[in-house]
Amino acid sequence: MLSDRPTLRECQTFHRWLDKEKGFSQDLPVNVMLLVEEVGEVAKEVRRLQKAQADPQLAAQESEALLHLREELADCLAFIVKLSNYAGVDLETAYVEKMRYNMGREWRE
Repeated sequence: MLSDRPTLRECQTFHRWLDKEKGFSQDLPVNVMLLVEEVGEVAKEVRRLQKAQADPQLAAQESEALLHLREELADCLAFIVKLSNYAGVDLETAYVEKMRYNMGREWRE
C-alpha cells in the first residue's frame, strides 16, 4: 500500500486509507493539538541530541536520540499530511507552489 519512496500525494492517499481503517479522528483542531504535541517531542529529542553531542560521557545516547528524533519527525509529517487531507489541500502542489514563491522572495530579519 505504501512504497519505499512515496510522493506527498501518495502519502495523502495512504493516510486517507489508514484513517478510515483505524477510525482516527478527522477533527482539525484535535489533530492540530496532536501535531503540536509531536513538535514538542521533536524539541525534546533535539535537546537530548545536543546534550549527547556536547558531553563525551553521553556519546552513547546520541544514536538513540537520533532514532527517536527520526520517529518524531515522521509523526509530525504524518499529522501534516492528515491535516492537509482534512482541509482538502493537495500538499504536494501547495509545497511546490510555496517553494517557487519563496525562491523569488527577499528574506528580511
